Amino acid sequence: MVFRISFVTPSRRFFALLAALFVLGAACTSGGGDASGTRSPQSNGEQSGDAASPDDTPSSKDSASPQEEHGELAAGKLADLACSLPHEWLLRTWRGNRDDRSAELQILPIEPNFVGSGLPHVGPWPYAQDIPMFWYGPGHIAPAGIVDRPVTLAGIAPTQAALLGFPFTTRDGSPMREAIAGNETPPKLILTLVWDAAGRNVLARWPNDWPYLESLIPRGAWYERGTVGTSPTSTAQTHATIGTGTFPDDHGVVAHRLRIGEELTTPWNLGPAYLIDPTLADLYDVAMGNEPVVGELGTVSIHLGMLGHGAMWGGGDQDIAVIREKVGADTLGAEGFEWNLTPVLQPYYRFPDYLNEVGGFEDDIRAVDAADGQIDGRWRSNEIAPLLSGFDTPARIPYQTRVLMELISREGFGADDVPDLLFVNFKMIDYISHVWTVNSPEMKDAVRSQDEQLEVLVDFLDATVGEGGWALVLTADHGSLPDPDISGAFQISSTSIVSGINATFDTDGDDTPIVELVQPTQVFVNEAELRQNGHTLDEVSEWVMGLTKADTELPGVSVPPDEAGDLVFQAAFPSSIMGSLSCLPEARV
Repeated sequence: MVFRISFVTPSRRFFALLAALFVLGAACTSGGGDASGTRSPQSNGEQSGDAASPDDTPSSKDSASPQEEHGELAAGKLADLACSLPHEWLLRTWRGNRDDRSAELQILPIEPNFVGSGLPHVGPWPYAQDIPMFWYGPGHIAPAGIVDRPVTLAGIAPTQAALLGFPFTTRDGSPMREAIAGNETPPKLILTLVWDAAGRNVLARWPNDWPYLESLIPRGAWYERGTVGTSPTSTAQTHATIGTGTFPDDHGVVAHRLRIGEELTTPWNLGPAYLIDPTLADLYDVAMGNEPVVGELGTVSIHLGMLGHGAMWGGGDQDIAVIREKVGADTLGAEGFEWNLTPVLQPYYRFPDYLNEVGGFEDDIRAVDAADGQIDGRWRSNEIAPLLSGFDTPARIPYQTRVLMELISREGFGADDVPDLLFVNFKMIDYISHVWTVNSPEMKDAVRSQDEQLEVLVDFLDATVGEGGWALVLTADHGSLPDPDISGAFQISSTSIVSGINATFDTDGDDTPIVELVQPTQVFVNEAELRQNGHTLDEVSEWVMGLTKADTELPGVSVPPDEAGDLVFQAAFPSSIMGSLSCLPEARV
């Protein structure tokens, strides 16, 4: 059967407007204060990254801020500083910024330095940006082998739409035609697999531990220059880019903290309400009368940007969503002990609770324990019990693969001629990257296990959906930070930045601080408080540029005397100037 839809897709501006109305509706009905002051989403017109009106984001008097209506270009020391960055780094940063939601100040450490704790994977640098992009599915994906051209995560949804024969266009992504050349009929199932944090640097560090994936490359399409395409490279926004085919400046999920009105909140605090653009799954499912089976198996709610709005989207139904999120956790990545769906998500998605009955996890833990030749309750040198009772070991990978296969079988993914969509996040590599780093033997174990289970999954799909009946894309949402002991990276204390800015610029004696939050590449600033103290974002930017290792060392760290005066930042500038930089013509197309 050839599946084609003859209607014309409404413009993305129309869908963005609908999404904005959904956001406002959700805010009004939920009673949540975070959304009550939501500013209007920026109107993108002919270009997805146009800067917001200067009225939306107050600008300092000394900054050459964007004045789109007059075509003024930013000039001066900070504009020159921003333009001194490699163009691709600046472009990625602009794509990841919305003036109505993002932080007011951009800060870019000198590579390989990083801000904060937890070994972050955030920034425009190759280690964070370069990702695998592999399409596979005999009968649907062309055996193109290695394709040497640049693509980004924004191209995934348009490529899947082309496989479906479904009319879906975005400003930021385009179909990867090499992968789908010659495809005449849609697959019965399209599977999106995210190996979380498995950037190209992870695969390059362990080149002999993914032999099965490597063996598939000649029979599929491997894009040698795949990148995330935007910065910051955090999980929430990159998964939303996979789902929508748009960058954060358009879909609105700009970071793990974002400004809604005057408040800072998290991107899934109100479920999918802050995701402005529709996903491919949103539009396709509704267009097909909700006949397709659509779902996602992830770990935490910030993975659900691939899936979309579920029943929140007009005409949509409760798509399947499975996570393991710890309710009320302090961090967005905190996991619980069972598959679940948090209360805020339950109105919009359906949770198949039978997945908690999938067995064998104890055997998976035992296999990890026995890998070193003895049963001692350890994975390598690590006690297993404190690692979420073994879930934070490679034991989770075969277990989650069995859960995935159970989901496919029980829900009938790929069981009929109506093409289905399924999204999956495997998070083990990401966890290891934050605790043990890319260079650890623990990472080697995780990469090898992911590769082994990929073969198990492919065999299962051939047997269950049928050979020639399915297609998949395997990618990562970002890369991983190399071990600082190997790279020589200096860890910049975020506390030093907060206390330093407040001590230097906040002298009015009230209880309102200037700095609201420091992220790895951004600072949220209370501009009203900054102005009340008689200072500007330009002054704060210049202060940041003067910070040294001695100024920003962590407690208990002693910087060698010959390094104490080393500067730690390559750039710092107000976010609002990016839309009017002479070196960034993409912002004015």
